Amino acid sequence: MITALLVLCGVGLVMAILLAIGRKAFAVEVDRKLELLMDIMPGANCGGCGFPGCSGYANALVQGSASPTACPPGGDDLAAEIGKILGVDVETSEPMVALVACAGGDDASPKRSVYSGISDCKAAHVVAGGFKSCTHGCLGLGSCIDVCAFDAMYKTENGLVRVDPDKCTGCKKCVATCPRGIIKMVPKKATVHVLCTNPDKAKAVKAVCSVGCTGCKLCVKQSKLIKVQEALAVVDYDSGTEIPDTAALACPQAAIFDSREYALTDWLSNKSTRDTFEKRADEWKTAEKKRKAEAKAKATAKADAQKANKGVES
Repeated sequence: MITALLVLCGVGLVMAILLAIGRKAFAVEVDRKLELLMDIMPGANCGGCGFPGCSGYANALVQGSASPTACPPGGDDLAAEIGKILGVDVETSEPMVALVACAGGDDASPKRSVYSGISDCKAAHVVAGGFKSCTHGCLGLGSCIDVCAFDAMYKTENGLVRVDPDKCTGCKKCVATCPRGIIKMVPKKATVHVLCTNPDKAKAVKAVCSVGCTGCKLCVKQSKLIKVQEALAVVDYDSGTEIPDTAALACPQAAIFDSREYALTDWLSNKSTRDTFEKRADEWKTAEKKRKAEAKAKATAKADAQKANKGVES
């Protein structure tokens, strides 16, 4: 009995020694930098960095195949911390947020058919181009909301989806999800946006949406940062964001939104807010016409005076 116990203890001791040796021999060394990086990762695992989750991003950083500024949720603060750990200088970039570039709610761009399929934008889009009059507009079924891990997207009463810029981290998941490509990344500090992506001619646009851009170019006269491409006005965010409020007031279709004046949800669905905006726009247009008429009259009077002086001199 004692002999058996001694043998058993001996076998256990030998196995313990072998396990200790094996653990040491086959141990996988963990880079200290990787541990430090994992400690500061936001843990969102949103994929906005282009890698499979925060661990994938941290590994890529250690391997030198990822940028310290690639994590949208972490922003500049995280980028700075990553730079300290990796011992590299980090240049911060302008924060970007998602924007649903469509103002054509159910009242402005009514439904042309009844959709009874699954509540998914991609599914609805493939059924005869969707159920809305405008085949470029927001379907409002909320597929983008479903993939947003930060509760930054919500539906409005008039069938549109909006983004809360204060909650948006710029992960771009909603951009990849939208089957119509109407969700764009814009500088967070930008205040003026064209809420339309329909590139069709004016007549076709008006037939499907009362607030769609018709490419009239009146906004272009208000700011060099707005251009018309394929009959559609677009903001050149790469060149700047300082656009005067007259750009929105000049738009006859009210397709341009200025966040300095109104909250987007109110501007889209609150009748009182909309009426106030339209009144301001009418007043500005009236004043602008008067200003131009006075300038023209002044120029004509000056030209007539110059002709009269030349006649006297001759």
